[in-house]
Amino acid sequence: MKARESLADALADWGIETVFALLGATNQDLLCDLSDRLGIRLVHARHESSAVSMADGYARFTGRPGCAAVTAGPGLTNTVTALAVARSHRTPLLLLAGDTATGDTRNPQHLDQEALARLVECPGGTLRSADDLPDLLTTAAAALADHLPLVLNLPVDIQSTPTRAQPAPTLPTPPRHGVDPEQIEAAAKALGAARRPLVLAGRGAVTSGAGPTLRRLAEHLHATLATTLRANGLFAGHHLDAGTCGAMGDGRADHALSRCDALLAAGTSLHPLSIGALADAARVIRIDHIQHATPHTSPATVFLHGDTHHTAHALHTRLTAQTPRQITRHHPTAPRDHSAPDSRPYQDTDTTLDPRHALHRLLPLLAPDSGIVIGGGHAAITACQLLPATAPRHWTCASVDFGAIGQSLAVAIGACFARPDQRTIHVTGDGDLMMALAELDTAVRYDLPLTVIVLNDQGFGQERHHLGRATHANHPSPDFADLARTLGANGYRLDGPADLHRLSQALSHQSGVVVIDIRTNPAYRNPASPRIARALTAPSRA
Repeated sequence: MKARESLADALADWGIETVFALLGATNQDLLCDLSDRLGIRLVHARHESSAVSMADGYARFTGRPGCAAVTAGPGLTNTVTALAVARSHRTPLLLLAGDTATGDTRNPQHLDQEALARLVECPGGTLRSADDLPDLLTTAAAALADHLPLVLNLPVDIQSTPTRAQPAPTLPTPPRHGVDPEQIEAAAKALGAARRPLVLAGRGAVTSGAGPTLRRLAEHLHATLATTLRANGLFAGHHLDAGTCGAMGDGRADHALSRCDALLAAGTSLHPLSIGALADAARVIRIDHIQHATPHTSPATVFLHGDTHHTAHALHTRLTAQTPRQITRHHPTAPRDHSAPDSRPYQDTDTTLDPRHALHRLLPLLAPDSGIVIGGGHAAITACQLLPATAPRHWTCASVDFGAIGQSLAVAIGACFARPDQRTIHVTGDGDLMMALAELDTAVRYDLPLTVIVLNDQGFGQERHHLGRATHANHPSPDFADLARTLGANGYRLDGPADLHRLSQALSHQSGVVVIDIRTNPAYRNPASPRIARALTAPSRA
């Protein structure tokens, strides 16, 4: 057995069913073995960045590790932004990177691939001999269990080295740190004394399965429930749910944050963009399995180090043991009435639509089980505010993790492979889509259940609204409906309010790729836009 065959067997043992790839000289034999011998599905992307983003989207919508494969040198360098996005999102993702032969430093594709991975803070390693494979797989398993992307560099000569067949290491579960009883007591005391507590869940609450426990805890405290954008939908339908906090929420959670006197933050770093509305006097109790602070971490009054689910359960147990006199009863603070993020009249023209108008008309036409993938740029702000999530694994915004654009179409394609029986709705801007336009061909080639809605303001809207002169941000786009039809998809173009009736026809397709080019008013500026612009340009404050 060759080393690459042993690696392929390990991937199959881990339940890897789909690999998103771009073929090259240093990975073609491995990919053929995965497909021809083991029956693992290969999805051939048009760009290496997209292959990684597809694996990222697949993992986001399944909760299982994604897998991508690229060739050496430029094949890996093309993935850097997509890897950084996955790293920021903490996506469990294995990137199989072919590498030049050992010692072949004169090869034009030679690169220190481990150093490149370190630049984007991705763990990884290089297969320097066939005997290294078990240890390398153990490292990979640990990274995936910790919800991290990992780069596995595979020199082409070592891939063909004979080795013994060995069982793959089991994917471990994240360690459960013992909960400090004194810290649990301090947290319970602070929450029990609060009059307006709020329970805020982040992505760590999703991955640990802490949602039900946090709901019970909030019900016991009569606390408001809210999420960060990465956990959007975790409490959907609950009577205490105030939605998503931050500039890209609909305002209810920020209203509750501004009034709360104790915040239980579960599985979130508490980035300032998420909790900017939090009252200064509020006590903060934070649960996280990541003990060290990051540059984005806000300080906590009480820090509980441990698995989010396990720790929340211990805290709930302690709170329910308190006598009624130890808990100050209060009314739930989830606001039913709130000011919408933008309640101004629609800013339609004869030939363009206000994006709010388009999305409000879109909402009742979407199937309840639709997956939602939101792209980047100015269009994403309004889309995040108006398109609700029914569950965290049914909704994502690809641009919030690294502040990047150009990955979201590929993330949506990965979501289609994750949920092939449900339609995925991808809402994005023209600038974001143009950066990944080649992958429309991939979506058509695989006949995916994908609807792409382009909020097309003819340029880079976020920059347009914050430049002294907007000229350099205006970029007329092609007719995306015509492009879609050229590639074999269904294409529609809406040029103003008179065309809104065509949305129902465009959304009636049950199969295949649909592209809806909605020409939006370039003068429309979302009220949250300045806040986000400041966050990306001004120095962060702890």
